[in-house]
Amino acid sequence: MQKGLDLLLNKYSVKAKAVLSADGKTLAIDGKEVPVLPWESERRFIELRNLVLTGRLGNMCTYRIGHTAKKGTDLFELLAREVGILEFTVNSTAKEIFAIAGKNTMNCIVETENGCVCTIELGATLEAGQKDVDKHEIITDNGVGCDRVVDTQMPQESIYVFGKNERAFMDTDAELYGYSELQINTIRNAFATAKNADVQTANMVKWAHIQKVVAAAKVSLATLENVKVEA
Repeated sequence: MQKGLDLLLNKYSVKAKAVLSADGKTLAIDGKEVPVLPWESERRFIELRNLVLTGRLGNMCTYRIGHTAKKGTDLFELLAREVGILEFTVNSTAKEIFAIAGKNTMNCIVETENGCVCTIELGATLEAGQKDVDKHEIITDNGVGCDRVVDTQMPQESIYVFGKNERAFMDTDAELYGYSELQINTIRNAFATAKNADVQTANMVKWAHIQKVVAAAKVSLATLENVKVEA
């Protein structure tokens, strides 16, 4: 991913020295470590957020999130991502959470400051080689906003090749080729972060709050009670 980031930094003459961590979760900018929030550069979440901000969806009734990942995935890392997506798309921070969990699953109910109530269903049950399956659906008094085609359960590819050897491709970026969707979003967010000090500060504040939500979820799992997120 560093190669893709360097391409963008050089192409757009960004002077900051930015180095992505191997896992793409943090970015070192001139010696300062900043969290990377790839979902904020993902088109489907940007559009879902726009539907909320413009008021086209109407008043939110509930928000449903589901994400199934590979066996062995850290459910708290998965929760951090989904809380980040929730807060970004509804433009509000989580203030209270209730969580229960099994061996490879976790269910949460989260309320945000603007009154949105969200259910988050997480699982780490897929076999090696299978792609994550996720869906984000906002139900309102005026309809439904969803990041997937309504009747689609599985994420779709952008190009399908049919014939003797069936293949599928997910190249959707005009500058970054050969990367997965997550890698592209990570590179894009790292680039946006590297060139803007305000984004760097915002990412640090957002990530710190997400960690507080995850900490509250751990307390809820232990007590089986609703837990308010530390301010």
